[in-house]
Amino acid sequence: MEIKELLYDEIDNIGKNNIRAQLSQDISRSRVIINSILNKCSKSLNKDNPDEDEFVSFSESLLHFLLTVSMIPAERKISIDNIDVDILIPNSKNLKMDNHKAILLHFLKDKNENIDESIKKLSFLQKNINNIWVVSSSVSFLKNQNFEFPAFVVSSISDTTNNDRGNNLVYPFSEILIKIDEFLKKINYSGLKIL
Repeated sequence: MEIKELLYDEIDNIGKNNIRAQLSQDISRSRVIINSILNKCSKSLNKDNPDEDEFVSFSESLLHFLLTVSMIPAERKISIDNIDVDILIPNSKNLKMDNHKAILLHFLKDKNENIDESIKKLSFLQKNINNIWVVSSSVSFLKNQNFEFPAFVVSSISDTTNNDRGNNLVYPFSEILIKIDEFLKKINYSGLKIL
């Protein structure tokens, strides 16, 4: 079963309107939604290609869906100055006009990826390293890196805890929508958002 098919089967089981209603009442409900979906689908992931992290690819698709239903502004799968960006929040205008008011999200889907190189490329676009967020399936991989950046760990275990990593924290992936919402409030983003 393909990743998107697996994801949308589970979304259909929960109900798109149910998810939208829960998120519009309280964005922190995304934690339970994400954990539930990851736990139910985890057994079907990472079976075919050992170099490709299907768990991270699945989480990227899940975040795309959640950003859409919660009406959080984002640009996805774009190229800026010949640099590929997985997700940009809220938009490229913010990135260019007021750099600290934009987040770049990078998903580590290839287990052989050189994260140092990826972060270096993204830092040409986003000067504030704290606004480059990385999603990985491994805490140990992230702890061994020289760069200091916020990171989210995809796990099928709903009780993943924060692990101090120097100046920044490693968060469970289930916190990502909450952190994005907090960021948008912190920068006083006033773009169109309807829940």
